[in-house]
Amino acid sequence: MLGSTLCIKYHDSYQINALHRDLKCLAPCRGDFSLDLNSLPELTKIFDSIKPNLVIHCAGNINMELCEKYPELAYAANAKCTENIAQLCGDKIKLVYISTDQVYGNDINHSEYNSNLLPINQYGKTKFIGENLAMEYSKDCIIIRTNIFGWNVKPGRVSSAEWMYHSLKNDKPITLFTDYTFSPIYTKILGEIILQLVKNDFSGVINVGSSEPCTKYEFGIHLAQKFKYDLSLINQGSVEEHSSMVKRAKDLTMDTDKITELDIAVPAFSRSIESFSQDCPYN
Repeated sequence: MLGSTLCIKYHDSYQINALHRDLKCLAPCRGDFSLDLNSLPELTKIFDSIKPNLVIHCAGNINMELCEKYPELAYAANAKCTENIAQLCGDKIKLVYISTDQVYGNDINHSEYNSNLLPINQYGKTKFIGENLAMEYSKDCIIIRTNIFGWNVKPGRVSSAEWMYHSLKNDKPITLFTDYTFSPIYTKILGEIILQLVKNDFSGVINVGSSEPCTKYEFGIHLAQKFKYDLSLINQGSVEEHSSMVKRAKDLTMDTDKITELDIAVPAFSRSIESFSQDCPYN
């Protein structure tokens, strides 16, 4: 989802090469490369061919249930391929690694300066390993911890926000958590902030999310209001009532003071939802 959004957003101004595991890239790009990111020889051949000066690494396995069930698959998708990419970038190619708010786990300190993180699920653990590998091999990299939503171009792939949209559009009731808090940001807006960080020659770990947190329920209510859907379709629920093998922290609010100090504005989640609605492919 993020990769295709970045291709669409950057295509007119930059020469974009897409490296992915699908049969073809479904967004505009100059070079379309389908490969196994865990194959260092394949990656090396492509890097030598295209000679990138910036790599935005947003590939990974975000299926938290699958990651929990198959830790080795999670490690390969979220850590090993990151190690390969970071090795090739080294200190000569700027690397942006898209991480997750899940690295914070149950810790109440959701600041980038917190160095004692203990993620509580395999997704968070392997993404955190990926962060450390990226910084080990690429000293000038940017680690972005975030929680994104947007529109998918891949058929059959539906994000949480898209699920809400389609359900409400078809008058289907949904239940959203009132006790799960996060800092979501729209993919296109994240794309704008990535470029600002690169142009500012930033390196290190940075939280990029909503300037104000919301619960899943509040997010759904704002989305319904923006699309003028029936608010009564949204029921209140609790994480405690959700049956899952994945441990999830209830509060993943991210501290955004650091990025604000860089004079980079991060929008409220309501602004992200507004942009999401403006780009709706079903209007």
